[in-house]
Amino acid sequence: MRPACETPSRDNGRGACLPLFTCLFLLILSWAGAAAAARPEVLRVRYWSAPDHTRVVLDLSAPATYEIRRVKNPERIAVNVKAARFAATSTLPVGDGLVRRIRRNALSSKAQVVLDLEKDAAYRVFALPAADGRPFRIVVDVSRPTPRPAAVEAGAKSQPAAAAPEPGPESAKPFTVVLDPGHGGLDPGAIRGGIREKDVVLGVARQAARLINRIPGFKAVLTRDRDYFLSLARRVEIAQKLQGDVFLSIHANTHRQRSVAGMQVYFLSLKGATDREARELADKENAADLVGLPPDETHDDSVLSILMDLRMTRVLNNSSRLAEQILAAADRSGVVKGRNVKQAGFQVLRSLAMPSALVELAYLSNREDRELLSSERGRLELASALVDGVLAFSGNQEALASYAGGRAWNRTYQVRRGDSLWKLARRCRTTIEEIRERNELSSTRLLIGQKLRLPALD
Repeated sequence: MRPACETPSRDNGRGACLPLFTCLFLLILSWAGAAAAARPEVLRVRYWSAPDHTRVVLDLSAPATYEIRRVKNPERIAVNVKAARFAATSTLPVGDGLVRRIRRNALSSKAQVVLDLEKDAAYRVFALPAADGRPFRIVVDVSRPTPRPAAVEAGAKSQPAAAAPEPGPESAKPFTVVLDPGHGGLDPGAIRGGIREKDVVLGVARQAARLINRIPGFKAVLTRDRDYFLSLARRVEIAQKLQGDVFLSIHANTHRQRSVAGMQVYFLSLKGATDREARELADKENAADLVGLPPDETHDDSVLSILMDLRMTRVLNNSSRLAEQILAAADRSGVVKGRNVKQAGFQVLRSLAMPSALVELAYLSNREDRELLSSERGRLELASALVDGVLAFSGNQEALASYAGGRAWNRTYQVRRGDSLWKLARRCRTTIEEIRERNELSSTRLLIGQKLRLPALD
């Protein structure tokens, strides 16, 4: 039998070379198909708007080379991904005051992503390798210009010196609590049962800020109040700029064993973690910074300079006390079990000249803890425990009384196994006598399923 692509004899009378041409044509089609299949595909384009920048991320099916072009009049940034194609080419409206829209242009030899800017802005571009289930990415950060003080603006007129304030009492600086919800944006943190760590911790931080800002003499600020990414270095920078009295980095934990539950609190160890779990967790949190930063970017390590400052000993001692107070408040709450206080070398706790702690609220890997973290009521109760711990650390008895008093007794609570009047009184920051009086109880004995009226947490 003659091979299919062998040239036949001429005595067949017609198209002697047709089988050969057909085979070559099919071979070319096959090569073209394989080349098309091998072309990287821009799977999707996504963005986040943060207070100081807008981040645009291109997710690709495979590594690809790219080039950047800056074009003026109108202002725009073009990212050309060579030999790539798009999964979709629609325009993404942004309109955040920095980026007006994102266009996807499918060209013959490349996939082009154009960022139409509202105004001139600085930018940086870098690639991230595929890792931890994430694809190869090209990241574009467009920065918002930092406004210059009026005194240094070109042509700024000199202003007369402000008159000295009238003599009198100065308002005391509020006790400032910096709340730092971990992760955000393209870094979701841990995910269990469809619950993302970045969403949970932001919800708890918002609730805690609301509670703190209602207390006279106290103020809460958030490092991020929406779903966007912040580098660990940026979080530290924000905390330092705010000159906070306390810094809390808020996270949710996971464990290989689903039975492990409760709150864990860490403060900085300059010698490393105290056990394997602490070391692993510290490595995880520090590595999270690489998600949004170029691999070759360097950071100033100011730990040595802090060590030169004698205040560091006091800061570490106060950080330990802060961690203990938060854990004790968790135990008092009866909502979440307080596990223990540990030390670890978390990057976000470094370089802070203020008492600082990293709080792992509860375990997303534990069913009951996950239900607590995912519910609005559970997040409020966790936030209340954090606030309770911060107030106890501050030593402000008037604030503690203000936080505990003046609450409406409008919360219906159903008694559970293990409850007692003593535990409920501690949890609600009230007394056994007041609970008995409010509920007209003739006995201190409680029955499972019994309904009680307790003070509102908010």
